[in-house]
Amino acid sequence: MLSFGVNNIGISENMAKIAIIGSGVVGTATGKGFHRLGNDVTFYDISKKRMLSLKAEGYKTAGNTKDAISNKDIAFVCVNTPTLSDGSQDLSQVKSALAAVTDALNSIEKYPLIVFRSTMLPGTMRKLIVDFMEKNCILRRGKDYNICYNPEFLRETTALDDFFIPDRVIIGEDIKGSSKPLQKIYESLTENIIITNFEEAEMIKYTSNCFLSLKISFFNEIGMICKQMGLDDKKVGHAVSLDKRIGKYGTVPGKPFDGMCLPKDTEALSLFIRKMGWDQDLLKVTLDINKKIEELTTTKARLK
Repeated sequence: MLSFGVNNIGISENMAKIAIIGSGVVGTATGKGFHRLGNDVTFYDISKKRMLSLKAEGYKTAGNTKDAISNKDIAFVCVNTPTLSDGSQDLSQVKSALAAVTDALNSIEKYPLIVFRSTMLPGTMRKLIVDFMEKNCILRRGKDYNICYNPEFLRETTALDDFFIPDRVIIGEDIKGSSKPLQKIYESLTENIIITNFEEAEMIKYTSNCFLSLKISFFNEIGMICKQMGLDDKKVGHAVSLDKRIGKYGTVPGKPFDGMCLPKDTEALSLFIRKMGWDQDLLKVTLDINKKIEELTTTKARLK
């Protein structure tokens, strides 16, 4: 066993025992990916349908959080963080998983590295996750167990493929060296592993998604201007996309950004910025342009 300086944490040279808490798109891709890399993976989700499906595929499943994380090296928490009607982030699933993980830690003998993958606004790891666990866990963080943040960059329709070809892996830690077990299991995928603090890792995730939203809205605005001038917006977008500094993604006008992540993350960070008192909110403009494109797309669909 390779020791990484934290009590009861050690990963064999060729295999880690991994738990996945929350087996939606991100959790399933993460678990299946690490399973294919030769690790021992156990899934848990409150959805019985998901558990039955994974079990039918031959994967290990657990009946509750405690059983899932017992005798594991690493436990990934991959629950959703949707957006509420006011644009703020809904952390109810994170809080539920957090309470369950903390209760489980209080009653097991081997303590895994707890790794959160959920998209969370800057400050959430420290103010919610760390604060809750230090107040409610009988163990000592940094001695008995550790917590890390590992944001995902997976697309909904190609999540498993994306898992195997990461541009980079971001790991947030606040105790130096605490993420070594996590770094170890990612080494076979990429050498580009970037270690940050919690807030930097949280901000990297939002910055990536919001830039993609902004890029799509920018080219949608250019597309509307082109149409008003009688220009071929597709030719303009294509020609600009050939600039290697810009690339093709998001340069095709006429389609709003959608999916599980870009709308909710852009809206959440925009509200977060406004609450900080920052009134130069480019993300708000991005959302406004996206809404306009959605309305135009809906109108065109009705007229067909």
